[in-house]
Amino acid sequence: LARPKCFMGNHAQMFKGLLKALGAKAMFETKLFAHLDAFVKVDVQAATRPSSDVYLGAHCLAAEMVAGIIRGVKHWSEEDRIKGQDKVKAVLLHVMATPETESLAIWTATLRFSIHDRHPRRLAWLTTLLLDGAVPTEIDSSQSSLLTCKRLLLIKA
Repeated sequence: LARPKCFMGNHAQMFKGLLKALGAKAMFETKLFAHLDAFVKVDVQAATRPSSDVYLGAHCLAAEMVAGIIRGVKHWSEEDRIKGQDKVKAVLLHVMATPETESLAIWTATLRFSIHDRHPRRLAWLTTLLLDGAVPTEIDSSQSSLLTCKRLLLIKA
C-alpha cells in the first residue's frame, strides 16, 4: 500500500499516544523521532525541487510527528516540554523558510489538528512562533514573496 500524501490525524494520534505512554525518553533517547532531525537538516534551497511522492511523504511523516508532539508534550515535565517544543519550533521554522507550496496543505492540516479543542494558554508558544515568523520585520527585496505568502497561509490555518 502506498503512503498517503496528506496529513493523517490518526497517525498523529499514534505519535501522541507513544509520547504519553513512553514519556520524553521516546523522543530524546530513542531513534523513533530521528526523521525530524533529518528533515530539519535538509537544505532549504535544495528543497525547492518539484514535488515527488518521497518529498511529500517526508513532509507528511514530519507533520504527523509534529502534531503528535504538540498534543503529547502536555504529559511531560516542564523541562522536557520545553525541549519538545524547541524541536517543534525548529521543524516549523524550517517549513516556513522553505519556498514551496506543495506541502502547504499538509502543514495547515497539522496546525489545525494541533490546536483543535486546546486551551490557548497551552499553545501560547506556538502562537508566538507563528505570528513572529509570519511576516519579517524588515522586508528584503531579494526575499521571495512566496515565503511571505506561505507563512501567512500557515497562520491562517
